[in-house]
Amino acid sequence: MKYKLGLGATFGAVFITSLVAHVPASWVWQQVPPIRGMSISGFSGTPWQGSATQVQWQGRNYGRLQWDMSPLSLLSGKAVFNVRFGQGSEMNLNGRGVVGYSASGPFAENLLVSMPAQQVMKFAQVALPATVAGNLELTLRDYQYQAPYCSVLKGSLAWTAGNVSSPLGGLNPGPVIADLNCEQGKVTADVEQSSADVSSEWQAELATDQRYTLNGWFKPGAEFPPQLGQQLKWLGNPDPKGRYKINYNGRL
Repeated sequence: MKYKLGLGATFGAVFITSLVAHVPASWVWQQVPPIRGMSISGFSGTPWQGSATQVQWQGRNYGRLQWDMSPLSLLSGKAVFNVRFGQGSEMNLNGRGVVGYSASGPFAENLLVSMPAQQVMKFAQVALPATVAGNLELTLRDYQYQAPYCSVLKGSLAWTAGNVSSPLGGLNPGPVIADLNCEQGKVTADVEQSSADVSSEWQAELATDQRYTLNGWFKPGAEFPPQLGQQLKWLGNPDPKGRYKINYNGRL
C-alpha cells in the first residue's frame, strides 16, 4: 500500500513538474494584466527559455526578444533572465545581458544596449541643422530600480565613432564617455572627452522631481571648424584657459 502511495506521489510530482516546465510562454503572457502601450507577439518556448518575434512599446517596434531563465535563482527569491533583444528593431537597437526581479524590484547586471546616435537625436527634438553619426552604447554593470529612477546605478554611456556635420563644418569629438551613478535617487553623469577639434568636461544631474542641471566647459582645439568658431562670440569671452563655461538647468 505504501509502495503504491509512494509511486502515485512520485508520478504526480513528475507530472506537475513537467506541466510547469512546459507551460507555453504565450499562455503566461495572456494571464498578465494588460500594460498600456505594450504589445508582445510571436511567442515560442516557455517562461524558462523562449523568444518573442516582436516587442512594441508606444507604437515603436523594439524587435525580437530572447530569454533564458536561471531556475536556481528562484531559490534565492529572484527571477533572473539572460536576455538578448533588438533584432529587427526599427531603431537598430541591440542589447544583451542579465535582467531580473527580486523583493527590491527590477534589476539589471552587465547589460549592454547600443543604437545609432542619429536614432537618439530623433527623440531629442533639437531644431538644429546638424547630422550626428556614431553609436551610443549604454552599459549597466549594476542597476537596481527604485521609483522614480534608481537606488543603485553603476554604469557608463559611450559615444563611439562620433561625428557632427553641419553647414558650419564638421566636428570630431573623439571618444565620449559618461560615468553614470545614482546618488540618493538622483541620476548623475560625469563626462570627459578630448580631440584635436574640441575638449570638454561636463557634470549632469537628474533629480527625483525631474529637474536637471548641466554644468561644464568646452575648449576649441586646433582643428575646430573656423565657421563654427565665429559663432562662439555669442557665448561671451572664454576664461584665461580658453574654456567656454556652460551652465543650464530646467525640468523634463
